[in-house]
Amino acid sequence: MEQKPNKKSAELSIWLRLAGITLVLTALGYLVYLIGGSGGIAAFFQDFADVNPWLLLITGLVMVSGIALLLLYAKQNKTMPVQKHWDTKELVVGALCVALAFVLSFIKIWQMPMGGSITPASMLPIMVFAYIYGPSKGLVVALAYACLQMLQDFYVVHWAQFMLDYLLAFAALSTAGLFKKSILPGIFLAGFLRFLCSYLSGVIFFAEYAPAGQSPLLYSLLYNGTYMLPDTLICFVVALLPGMRRSIEYLKAKVRMPVQAPSTES
Repeated sequence: MEQKPNKKSAELSIWLRLAGITLVLTALGYLVYLIGGSGGIAAFFQDFADVNPWLLLITGLVMVSGIALLLLYAKQNKTMPVQKHWDTKELVVGALCVALAFVLSFIKIWQMPMGGSITPASMLPIMVFAYIYGPSKGLVVALAYACLQMLQDFYVVHWAQFMLDYLLAFAALSTAGLFKKSILPGIFLAGFLRFLCSYLSGVIFFAEYAPAGQSPLLYSLLYNGTYMLPDTLICFVVALLPGMRRSIEYLKAKVRMPVQAPSTES
């Protein structure tokens, strides 16, 4: 007699664990912020106060709805095949990853004077989605995240700079899905490509801000490397946290697992 699985969805618990890690990173980011002497809790959450409250409300609703829909999906306990089209679960997870990345992007451990900041792994949720579901679907989620970033901190001097600093820079996060066996090299590739976009933008459009006697090439390298390298390294370290990498690999294997045909044996 065939036994039906009765265990709880391990996949759901992993996604909830990733959401929990987001809260831990927020708390750690606040501690680093306090140690740096940048101000109290009011100053730390100033970016939240400056943004449209409706945008924050919608982001919160997306996160809550995503978790609720994952709970409903977990009750079905079905294995989904690899598909080229989007299913409901992928849309839910994609929206949840965008919401998590958006929230983390507000937690600025270090803010550069003319744009750019170090955050507690705000790029990682987008990279994880791209790694699990592939670069094509990851690109859609990355561009959705780019649209939210435009609402958060939008500064454009030329259409080409807009392409480099927003569309191409955040689209680069989807390249984490190019690697099949580990997300770690994908994190470095995605971080490097985003840095390259910002670097070119700095050289071409913001060379006038370079100190007297300093080459725009060196200025852009130092300025963008100051925040982009630590931001990428934080993503890499978080991906190495105990259980984190194992959880990501489990989710990827779960997505690639083919659906088993129903048994015809009596």
